[in-house]
Amino acid sequence: MGVAYSSPDSQFTRITVVYSCVCGAAVSEVGRHAGELPPGWERVSDDACICAHCAALGFGGKAPTGSASA
Repeated sequence: MGVAYSSPDSQFTRITVVYSCVCGAAVSEVGRHAGELPPGWERVSDDACICAHCAALGFGGKAPTGSASA
C-alpha cells in the first residue's frame, strides 16, 4: 500500500492511498475514504490486502503466490 500526502492542484493537503494486490490490481481511495478498503477487497496482514477478484477465487486470509488468472 502506498500513501501520498499531497495534491498538485490544491493548496490543501489530502491523503491518497493506493491499494495494490499481488495479481497487479490497484485502486486508490482519497480523503475520508483513504483508510477504508475498496468494496470486496480483503486485508491479509497489517500491510497487505487482496483484490475482490482474488478474494472471490478463495485466497481470503492469505495472499496468492502468483498472478491470478480467470
